Amino acid sequence: MEGIISFDKFYNIVNNSRVLGDKTYHGIDPSTGKTLWETPVATEDDLDKAVAAANSAFKKWSSLQQHERSRFMRDLADGLEKHKDALTELLGKESGKSVSFAESEVVMGINTMRRHADWSVPDQLLKDTEDVRIVVQHVPIGVVAGITPWNYPFQLAILKVAPALATGCTVILKPSPFTPYTSLKIAEIAAEVLPPGVVQALGGDDNLGPWMTKHPGIHKISFTGSTATGKKIMAVASETLKRVNLELGGNDAAVVTENFDVHEAAQLVAMATFAHSGQICMATKRIYVHESVYEEFMKHLVEIVKGYKPGEGFCSPIQNKMQFEKVKSIYNECEEQGFNFAVGGGSKVSVDDNRPGYFIAPAIVTNPPEKSRIVQEEPFGPIVPVLTWRDDKEVIERVNDTPTGLGATIYCRDEKRAWQISESLETGSVWVNSGLKLDPVALFGAHKQSGIGGELGPLGLKYYTNTRTITYWKDAPKGPQANGNKGLFA
Repeated sequence: MEGIISFDKFYNIVNNSRVLGDKTYHGIDPSTGKTLWETPVATEDDLDKAVAAANSAFKKWSSLQQHERSRFMRDLADGLEKHKDALTELLGKESGKSVSFAESEVVMGINTMRRHADWSVPDQLLKDTEDVRIVVQHVPIGVVAGITPWNYPFQLAILKVAPALATGCTVILKPSPFTPYTSLKIAEIAAEVLPPGVVQALGGDDNLGPWMTKHPGIHKISFTGSTATGKKIMAVASETLKRVNLELGGNDAAVVTENFDVHEAAQLVAMATFAHSGQICMATKRIYVHESVYEEFMKHLVEIVKGYKPGEGFCSPIQNKMQFEKVKSIYNECEEQGFNFAVGGGSKVSVDDNRPGYFIAPAIVTNPPEKSRIVQEEPFGPIVPVLTWRDDKEVIERVNDTPTGLGATIYCRDEKRAWQISESLETGSVWVNSGLKLDPVALFGAHKQSGIGGELGPLGLKYYTNTRTITYWKDAPKGPQANGNKGLFA
């Protein structure tokens, strides 16, 4: 498909063709509450055609040499780079991000595509003797359905597409109905440089996700979203034994020790907590501060947070009304139970009663009960509890006392102690001395009910492959038949 990419007209992309539909839906600009562009609702027939195209394309795409796929991926990165400014503006509209935050996400996504073009999963030689050679190969799974959420719609779409392409899979994107626009443009731009059927995108209503999950022509679901939805996907995927990659909810904790510079800790924790108003899966949701530095830490943290201005990156709107109401309910529950607010409170949830959009004022709750909702539940909004602790064993137990295990952050300048705490946490990732700072080679996974599988880095590619073990006996008479009393094992 070749032609001008328009950023005010939107289509589903099937087999490199722009597809309209009888029904449409639209997103909402969370900064203003105004409706955005109409987008076609995909039908079950659209999905069937996309799946057929993806399976047909898979045969050729998976047979390409790694360097050939890498070249295509770099061409796609170049195509996205060409439209960087338009994608940034579009992302800001659909997500509510400030220009700087939206641009950062687009650049991160483009770089993610380029980095994945450098990676592969090589064969692993397990044994090579005069009798036998044993090799484990990692072969592409097939057609991947990438189901993405509304908080980071561009980057998380790329995180589905890039490893799929690198390993030889084809992919069908399904963006959140709250933020469909940048994902659809990724597929439209991909259609200019990739063979038909390799990258497609379908937006739609609540029927589309279940159709994809149960479709026998789809071989893997890569989903980022809530734990509740992830459980439903896993249950339905079991009917066809689809592979699943689930990056689900978390309740990430930050632990501030007494030997870290208190002002620096407050700055880093504030960034990791309130960036995009807390609407980041790996954002800090609970802050544990050693009691000896608690008062000083709170003084710095309160000063920082009170300086946030609506519309900027640390006081952006909640992306949609459903989440807006959830965050308000947590805020109001803290008020009703009489919890102490260091910032916010006083029944003033909105940053400005006259301001349109889904803005919520940042709030800090000090030392609420450990079993309260604000501590136990992920708000995914700009409200956070700060709690004191005394010894390492105690805080580790409190951090681990949750059914989720996505990530955690430790602020500690004693390297031995930092490693000991990190290795005691039941989380897929631990960041030491810097939150929200991802290295693209680092695998991003999860423990407990925060997910299954992993993404990012060379290790993340393995989750888009099946293994095939080839055992080649070089001289058959010396093979298993000649084992005599040794039985089945050589």
